[in-house]
Amino acid sequence: MNEDLLGMAFPYALDALDDQERRELDARVAAADEDTRVAFAAEVRAIRESLAVVSEVGAVAPPPQLRARLLEQIGQDAQADTYAPVRLDHHRNRRRRWRIAVAAAAAVGILAGGTVIARQLTEGPDPTVAEQVLQAADMQSSSTPIPGGGSATASYSKSEDAAVLVMNDVVPPAADSVYQMWLLPESGDAPVPAGTMTPDDVLPTTTVVLDDIGSMTKLAFTIEPPGGSPQPTSNPFAVLTLS
Repeated sequence: MNEDLLGMAFPYALDALDDQERRELDARVAAADEDTRVAFAAEVRAIRESLAVVSEVGAVAPPPQLRARLLEQIGQDAQADTYAPVRLDHHRNRRRRWRIAVAAAAAVGILAGGTVIARQLTEGPDPTVAEQVLQAADMQSSSTPIPGGGSATASYSKSEDAAVLVMNDVVPPAADSVYQMWLLPESGDAPVPAGTMTPDDVLPTTTVVLDDIGSMTKLAFTIEPPGGSPQPTSNPFAVLTLS
C-alpha cells in the first residue's frame, strides 16, 4: 500500500491541486497496485461525503485568517518543492500538514454548523430535516457504488422519518431521461415514487432530503422518461437499504 500516495487523497478530494498536479496524481494512481487504487478512491469518496454532510447541516464561511494561513502554508510548500531536494520525509510531513489543514477546515465547518443549530434552537426556528436526521440517536447509513462511476450514501433515521441522500461523482442521466427514486416497502407492495433527477440536477456532489420514509426498507433508482413514471419501467440500477 502506497501511504504517500494515499495521503494526497485529501487535497485531491478538496480540489486543491492545479490541473497539472491532478493529471500527475491521476497517472500515479492509475499506475499503482489495485489495493492502493481502491483505497485512494474510497478515501476521496469518504472525504467528499463527509464534507457534503457537514455543508448540509449548516454552511458558514470560515474565518478569513484560516484561509490566509492555509494559503501561506501551501505557498511555503510550493517554494520548498522548487528549491529543495525532494525527500521521503518531506512528503510525509507535507501529508501530515494536509491532514491537519483538512481537519482544521472540517472543524471550522462543524463548529460553525453547531453554532447555527444552537442559535436556531434558542431563537425559535426549528432545525432542518437534514439536521434532525444527522443528530438523531438512531441515525444509520448505507452506501452503494453506482454503475458508470460514483457512489450514493443514505443517512436515515426512523425516529425522524427521513433520510439524507448524498451522491458523489455520479454520471448524470442521458438528456432524454431522468433518474427516478423509489421507496420500497418491506411488504412487497408497489414502489412509492420519491422524486426525479434531471441531468442538470446531478452535480459532482448531489444532496437530497427524503421525507416520510415510514416503514420503507429500501431506496431504489431507475432510469425513466422525462417527468418520471407512476411505476418503474426498468429494473433498478442501484439500491440502498433503509433498515
